[in-house]
Amino acid sequence: MNRPIESLEGIAVGDTVVYASHGIGHVTQKERGADDQVEVVTLLFPEGLSITLPTGKALQLLRAPSGETEIAEIQRTLRAQPSTMDDSWQVRMKTTKEKVTTGAALKLAEVIRDGAHRQPRLTAGGGLRELSLAERQLYLKARHLLANEIAEARGVDSTDADDWIRVQLEQASGWPTTSGR
Repeated sequence: MNRPIESLEGIAVGDTVVYASHGIGHVTQKERGADDQVEVVTLLFPEGLSITLPTGKALQLLRAPSGETEIAEIQRTLRAQPSTMDDSWQVRMKTTKEKVTTGAALKLAEVIRDGAHRQPRLTAGGGLRELSLAERQLYLKARHLLANEIAEARGVDSTDADDWIRVQLEQASGWPTTSGR
């Protein structure tokens, strides 16, 4: 549902883009590479990371940030029933990693919804089952990436965007949630 970037012609220095699993970045440079054959785009991320990509790679990995239409779909996803991921831990981890790696907003929302509803909950035997450390790290990364994207799209602070995510999860069919922070 997120809009891919079809051409770098329309991208200018100062534009905001989403780079797969790194999230929101800003175009700081657009120029010919050292060999004058390939155009490159340099992105700067809020954490200070800078990445230079050739245009071919950029077209594969960059997309436009979510707009209100996508945010409405994210809201529906966060409020939906969690998927029944009773697969083995390895299958669940592989699926979750793939979703986070794509950086697609709806996939991030699925990871957040499922992670929030899995932690903590009682097992059939009465014990408490929580996300593994690796699953929790992916959940937190997905939440961070999605909150930053929503913050950028709506012009709010990422803390406010994370609060919005929390509210959506709390309104999801009475499922208990944790704050995720």
